[in-house]
Amino acid sequence: MTTATQDPASPYSFDNDVPTAGRMLGALGEMFDEFTARRLTAAGIKEGARCLEVGAGAGTVATWMAEQVGSTGEVIATDLKPQHISPHPRLTVLEHNVITEPLPSGQFDIIHARAVLQHLPQRHEVLAKLIAALKPGGAVVIEEMEPRWGSSVLATPDPRIYDIFVRYEAAITKVLSGNGMDPTWARGVHAAMREQGLVDVDTEGWQRSWAGGTGSALLAHSGSRELRDRLIAVGMPAEDLDIMATLTLDPRLVMRGVLLLSTTGRKPATV
Repeated sequence: MTTATQDPASPYSFDNDVPTAGRMLGALGEMFDEFTARRLTAAGIKEGARCLEVGAGAGTVATWMAEQVGSTGEVIATDLKPQHISPHPRLTVLEHNVITEPLPSGQFDIIHARAVLQHLPQRHEVLAKLIAALKPGGAVVIEEMEPRWGSSVLATPDPRIYDIFVRYEAAITKVLSGNGMDPTWARGVHAAMREQGLVDVDTEGWQRSWAGGTGSALLAHSGSRELRDRLIAVGMPAEDLDIMATLTLDPRLVMRGVLLLSTTGRKPATV
């Protein structure tokens, strides 16, 4: 996740340089890494594989992949701002813009991207670029979020938070969509993969509950702080954001986790 800008080559709404970035990236890993590992295992990651992680963020998935491929494999992790990725002997970290910069053709057994393409207006073109980078028989795993913040509260010490999250969903959708994010893309990946010639396309969802200070509550806390000025600019009251900042760290708040839709497609072995 990277910086918000009017530059179409860099349309992300979140910035890896800000103080909240580490907490936000940690929340994503806490929520999804276990599920993502299961999906990558099902996609066929194994010793000796060559893998690409696009928009690697904190690098937790890329590091896990590096452990799976063994001494004969390799993982390349890319991000516009890759400073949160820790070194690993089988992990190559690259500063890379997947929209504007090329990828090697036909080189990878597994390619993974999580919460990346949904933020890119050029998502279909980027998907085609990722498919071209696969070896015949290789698999791409695209995972995208569908938050539904307005119906996410399961328990709370302060009932005001129900309506606050309804307003938060409307405001953050407006902010992110203004930068080119497609809130329906998570459900569109499956059809997009089939349209681009992939086979064995499969989608699975993941979601669970999280208490304040963990998982989706921490994601909401970090996102609402980082985007505070822009959320206020599109009409969200500052008082709402102040209440959110406190309650999303309160363990008495329980939230339904963000839905992650994980879609795998395989490049035909002969093309």
